[in-house]
Amino acid sequence: TLDNFTILRWDAINEEEEYLGFPLMGTPIVAWAEKTEDPIINEWNEAVLSAALITRFSDIIVVHSVSGWALLPLVFLRQNLYTDPRKPVAVEAGVNTYGEPDEMSPVLLTTNFALTFYTVASDIESAKLDCYLVVVDSEGMSVESAVAGRKVTADIIAETLEEYKVGDLVKHRHLVIPGRSARLSGEIQELTGWKVSVGPMDSSGIAKYLEEKWVPDPED
Repeated sequence: TLDNFTILRWDAINEEEEYLGFPLMGTPIVAWAEKTEDPIINEWNEAVLSAALITRFSDIIVVHSVSGWALLPLVFLRQNLYTDPRKPVAVEAGVNTYGEPDEMSPVLLTTNFALTFYTVASDIESAKLDCYLVVVDSEGMSVESAVAGRKVTADIIAETLEEYKVGDLVKHRHLVIPGRSARLSGEIQELTGWKVSVGPMDSSGIAKYLEEKWVPDPED
C-alpha cells in the first residue's frame, strides 16, 4: 500500500496524471483483523501503520482506536509534516490592532515566534484590551532566545517602529516591551526617543500591568 501510494503521487506530479492527484484514503484499521493477546498490541500496530500512511501521502485514514496515546502523536505528526525543523514557525512582522485603540492606547511589543505571538494575542483578546501590538522579526525566535542571540536588538526595534510608522498611530511615545527583554530598555529609549517600560515576564499579566501602570503623558 505504501509503495502504491508513493507511485500514485509520483505519477500525478511527474507524469501529470490529473486523476491520480485526488485524495488517498488509507485503512490502518485492518490492524485489528489480527487476533492478539492484548488489544494494546492492535492499537500499537494501527498507530504505526497510520503514521506510515500519513508520511506516504494518505489524505484520509480510518482508525478504530480512540486512545489518546495512539491518536495525539498522529495529530502532531500531521500538523508538523510540512514544517522545517531547522526554521521555527513564525508569523509576519508588523503592527496588529486589538479592540478599538485610539491615539492614547498602549503600544506593546513582542517577537514573531508563532507560539509567543499567539499566546500574547490570546491574552490581549481575552482581557479585551484596546492596544497596538508591534511584532518584531526575530527570525522565529522567542523573546528570551532572540535577545540572547542578538536576533532582536535595540536597532532592530527602532527600525521596526520606523518601518511600520508606529509613531503615526499614537500621540504619546511610550513603548511597553516584554519583561524578558528588559536589558534592551535603555538602548531602545536612546535610539528611538520613546519612553520604554518593562512589562510583565508573562503575557498573562499584561492586563493587570496596564491597569496599574499605563498612564502615558502625551508630552512623553
